[in-house]
Amino acid sequence: MRGIRCWLLLILPALLLFGCGKAGKEEQERSAVDFTVVEERKLPEALFQVIAENRENEIRMTYEDGEVLYLVRGYGRQKTGGYSISVTECAEDADAVYLGTKLAGPSEQEHLPEDPSYPYIVVMIEAREKDVNIE
Repeated sequence: MRGIRCWLLLILPALLLFGCGKAGKEEQERSAVDFTVVEERKLPEALFQVIAENRENEIRMTYEDGEVLYLVRGYGRQKTGGYSISVTECAEDADAVYLGTKLAGPSEQEHLPEDPSYPYIVVMIEAREKDVNIE
């Protein structure tokens, strides 16, 4: 019984110190980043080609062209058309840029073609020397 108490006294403090999520790292405050949603016809040709080649699967990628950084979020193959994507967050902190998006399905009242679609969104921001997190 005494051996069990000793182990508990050794293990409990370790669990309290290391068992809680982000020990020692506080979440930094994010500030909004100005962005533009880029139309397909205005994409750099090289970026358009990469998106087209990978459209069947989900895409999370960046593409830098001079002083411009493109953030791409694709949702892969969908059964029909009528989907839309909205930007829920485009922000940064000291370490990274964050892009959040949301895919909305077609309304039930829409007459939809039976052909599959490959919804994606491209957001353009000023280039930064930071990591990028596309959610």
